[in-house]
Amino acid sequence: MVSFKWIKLPPIKKKIEKKPLFAYLLLAYFFIFLGSILIFVLSVIFLDKLVHPLVLSFSFILSAIIIFLYHYFSKREFKGVLWSFSKFFFIATICLFLSVIFFANYTLSRGINSEQKKISFDVYIVNNALSDKEIATVLDYNSKLWSKYNISINYDLISKKKINLDSEEISYLFDKGNTKEECSNYSIVLNKILNNSNKLSIIFLDNNNSNYAGRGCLCNCSFALVSQEKLFFFDFTGWNTAHEIGHVFGLLDIQYYGRTRVNLMNDEFKRLLFFNSDFLSQSQIEDVLNMINNKNETRNIN
Repeated sequence: MVSFKWIKLPPIKKKIEKKPLFAYLLLAYFFIFLGSILIFVLSVIFLDKLVHPLVLSFSFILSAIIIFLYHYFSKREFKGVLWSFSKFFFIATICLFLSVIFFANYTLSRGINSEQKKISFDVYIVNNALSDKEIATVLDYNSKLWSKYNISINYDLISKKKINLDSEEISYLFDKGNTKEECSNYSIVLNKILNNSNKLSIIFLDNNNSNYAGRGCLCNCSFALVSQEKLFFFDFTGWNTAHEIGHVFGLLDIQYYGRTRVNLMNDEFKRLLFFNSDFLSQSQIEDVLNMINNKNETRNIN
C-alpha cells in the first residue's frame, strides 16, 4: 500500500466573516433621519413658532442628499435594496418639497389698487436708534413697497428726540398694549415721545429686552414701533417698518396653519429664507384702503 503521509498540504485559512455593510448603512440612515428631525426642531426653537412646512421638507431633502453623496463618493452599494431606498427617499422628499411650493402658491394673485391713495406719518427717532443714512434707507424701502399697490406714504415730520426711557418702559411698549388697562399706561410713556400728537406715527427706538422687533396697531392703532433688526448680513428694519405699518392699516399676521403664500404679514418668512416678501392679496388691499380712508377722514375732521 502506498503511503501519502509525506505529502504536506497547505494550511486551510479560516474565512473571516465581515460584518455586513448593510447594517452599518441602515444605522447611518437612522442617524441622518434623526438629524433631519433635529434640524426641524432647532428651526422651530430659533423662530419661536411653528414654521412653514418647507422647513420640514427641506430637512428631509438634506438627508436624501447626504445619502446620495455617500453612495457616490464611497462607490459602494450602487445597486440592491439600499440604493433603491436611497433613490426612493430622494424622489419622495423632492416631491414633498415641490408639492408644498405648489400648494403655497395655488390660485392666489397679487392685490390691485387702481386709485392713488396718500397718507402721512410723522417719524420719531429716539436716542439715535438709527443713523441718518439708515433712516433714509428704511423709509425709502417702505415707500417703494407700498407704492407697488398705488399707496403713497409721505413723512410730514422727522424728529430726533433725546428722551429718557428706561429699559422697563421700552419693554412695556413692545410687550404690552393688549388691554384697556395697559393702554392707559401706554399713553403716559408714548407722550414722552409724541407730545400728545394724534397723527399717525412711526417710532424708531432701540429694544434689547423683548422678542419683538416691532409692534403696530396698539391701543388706538395710530403708531408703529420699530427697532433695528439684523440677522447675519441681512437688515430687516425696512421690511419690519412696512410690516408694522400693515398692522396700522388694519392687517393681521398670517396664521401659522393653512399658510398660503409669502406675504408681507408673514413675520417669520424673512428669517426662514432671508427673503423680504411684499405680497398682499386683494382682500388685504381692500382692508388697507378702507383703513386709509377712515384715517384720512378722521384727520381732516380734526
